[in-house]
Amino acid sequence: MKRFLLWLVGVVLGVGIFLGAVMGVSYAFTTEGGCPDSTAQFGTEALEPNGWCWQVPLIGGKLDKVFASPATLTVQKLGTLYTAHPAITLPDWASYTTLTIQNAYGSIVFVGSVSDYQSFLFPANGEYKAELSVWRVPEGGMATQFEGGSTGAVRRNLGLEKPAKPTGWYRYAFRFTLQASAEVELSAERVEQGGIVGLRISGMTGDAAPTVETDLGNVQCVRAADGWRAYIPAAYNASSGGHEVNITVNGETITCSIIVLPKDFGTVDVEPEPDASEAANTQFRNAVWGLYEAPAREKMWQGGFVNPVESYTTLVDYGQVRVVNGRQGSRSNSTKLYTIPGEPCRAPANGVVVLAAELALTGNTVVIDHGCGMRSYLYGLQTLSVSAGQTVEKGQAVGVLGEELTKDFKLGSKSVNPWMLFQTSGGLFWKENS
Repeated sequence: MKRFLLWLVGVVLGVGIFLGAVMGVSYAFTTEGGCPDSTAQFGTEALEPNGWCWQVPLIGGKLDKVFASPATLTVQKLGTLYTAHPAITLPDWASYTTLTIQNAYGSIVFVGSVSDYQSFLFPANGEYKAELSVWRVPEGGMATQFEGGSTGAVRRNLGLEKPAKPTGWYRYAFRFTLQASAEVELSAERVEQGGIVGLRISGMTGDAAPTVETDLGNVQCVRAADGWRAYIPAAYNASSGGHEVNITVNGETITCSIIVLPKDFGTVDVEPEPDASEAANTQFRNAVWGLYEAPAREKMWQGGFVNPVESYTTLVDYGQVRVVNGRQGSRSNSTKLYTIPGEPCRAPANGVVVLAAELALTGNTVVIDHGCGMRSYLYGLQTLSVSAGQTVEKGQAVGVLGEELTKDFKLGSKSVNPWMLFQTSGGLFWKENS
């Protein structure tokens, strides 16, 4: 019995010595090569880490080895960057980031994550200093500095993931000079009457909205992911030929031109309509005209618009010349449909109802703001099922149809061809996700 116990103790000691030797060898031969790569970029420039702390698991996470270097005052100089929003490229392993950017006077202009930075615009050209920390933490782990610091002390693995992986952070500090100029891009330089040209402005600094001046209509800019977006209407009656567009950004004016091509919308015979009363006209102007110049809200539509009516016969189409008793009259800026009473009238796209009321001139009227100055005007409903201020989704019922519905789609005060919206064609859908 005594010999057996001595033998058992010997085996245990032998196994312990063997495991200790294995762990010692594993610890001794684990180097900084076990840490993740430190590849990160700002714009096209590679960033150099000036501090880190990594906890590398050994023996299946039973033991850790810490590699650390204290953050220093060294600041990498990147030189001059000519893009208004240098992209940040992170290693694949990055799971948490912090970013701080200061101007030349030491004032902080940005604090947040790299994700938050995607929608940030620098306030002006000039010199900046940035500090970036990139972490790899287990899912559910806390992003805080680890024990060990620069001493290389070993701490117990948290055991939050299996198999265990390195956990830690790199810190980067860098300076750069921003010297960006605005860039203007049009979806097309030629457009038919009734169409829309998309405008994108990028490569600019500051939060001040650019201004766009053109005789084609009132154009308002709305923030986009990479700068600003706007849409320029070429109404049914826009004069054919060249039209100058002047975009002013931070005091700099960029000029481009759009050529409007004529389009034959045809004619249609109509019955004469009685003149509206002055009271009805005044009520309509007071309720509707102010919407033409209302501030543009953010873009709300996604993809093509839907026709508000499923079953219909077109009575008067967009752009057609009305012929009354054999004599040509005015051109139509809207589309009049013969509809089936009692069927629903649908919202053409996501938006906010800005008017839902009965007007003497147009009957039950719904106006939906889809953002970027684009609004749909629906006249002649039998009943209404929405109210002003309500958010609606594409295809949602906004009321019940009567015998006729008049639909008018406007950018600002200029009516555009609705059929292009239903076909998802034209500048309204150009780069719509950016």
